[in-house]
Amino acid sequence: MKGAVLYKYNEPLKIEDNLQIQSPKEGEVKVKIVATGMCHSDINVFEGKTPVPPPVIAGHEIAGIVEEVGPGVTRVKPGDRVVSAFIHPCGKCRNCISGHENLCETFSAVRLKGTMMDGTTRVRLDGKEVRTFLGGGFAEYAVVGENALTVVPPEVDLEKIAVLGCAGLTGYGAVNSAKIEPGESVAVIGVGGVGLSVIQLLKASGAGRIIAVGTKKWKLDRAIELGATDVVNSKETDPIKAIKQLTNGGADVVIEAGGNEETIKMAMDSVRIGGRVVLVGLPPVNAMIPFRVASIVRNGITIIGNYGGRPRIDMPRLLDLVRLGKYDPSKLITGRFKLEEINEAVKLLNQGEAIRSLIIPD
Repeated sequence: MKGAVLYKYNEPLKIEDNLQIQSPKEGEVKVKIVATGMCHSDINVFEGKTPVPPPVIAGHEIAGIVEEVGPGVTRVKPGDRVVSAFIHPCGKCRNCISGHENLCETFSAVRLKGTMMDGTTRVRLDGKEVRTFLGGGFAEYAVVGENALTVVPPEVDLEKIAVLGCAGLTGYGAVNSAKIEPGESVAVIGVGGVGLSVIQLLKASGAGRIIAVGTKKWKLDRAIELGATDVVNSKETDPIKAIKQLTNGGADVVIEAGGNEETIKMAMDSVRIGGRVVLVGLPPVNAMIPFRVASIVRNGITIIGNYGGRPRIDMPRLLDLVRLGKYDPSKLITGRFKLEEINEAVKLLNQGEAIRSLIIPD
């Protein structure tokens, strides 16, 4: 098997041609990959900000075809066209059985270790283990838990919907957790894959004024195309002042998808009294962001942390939205690269010149 392996943080990925991938075990599925989207969470792994121990294969927005199923698998069968979520629920822990499988406790325990649920890996190189991050989609094959997978209807292009695995599912979870009421004003800070997904889903949910905040004009233009009513370029104007002017005092809801101290502070300062702030952007795992606690308390601000949607419940809904034309994941795709070109895709994303690039193994 061929795959892009990270051996050392902040160094280029190396394409290996002789990786070995094992057969899936209980509850696992081997997928032949058609396309994998590249996300900033992958960049965080490459830079050690999400410190999965190398050697590791990243890539978690996976679309492909089921090659082989392990014992006990019932949700998919060989030949099925599937999309994989970046969350791999065990289906058995307290959170999974209570309807919160996006917060699966079993998966959470191994996520940063780069292993399967049993603490082992399915990829080897010269007899040594190679870890995988949330699936390991930057390769020709991946082994994932069956509960991460959703069967894709035959009329839907697999490449088109690969980014549902993270950008779509994270956006869905953010909008769902915010409990948007019709006509409410919402500011979306960050117009990458997640932010642009949020904007489309806000429009579908009946939100009123949708304000997109970013630093790249071409991305803000895309936000308008996808449903934003207003845009704010935070490099050209004071975004907090602009949001408050547009909403007569502050947005009802602010969804923060940037994941850094500046954008999180911006979210806290631009929400109305009694409003909600939804945090979905992921800073480095050791980041500590200071809050003005007195302001949060006096203004009755609700802060919601959201880690994506529920794969088995929300991914089929996302696919329905795609089929109905209410969410278009292809609008997030700005490039298509062969596996051997993956370092170029990493560079473009790091420079802010890409939203989502697809990595194609064949």
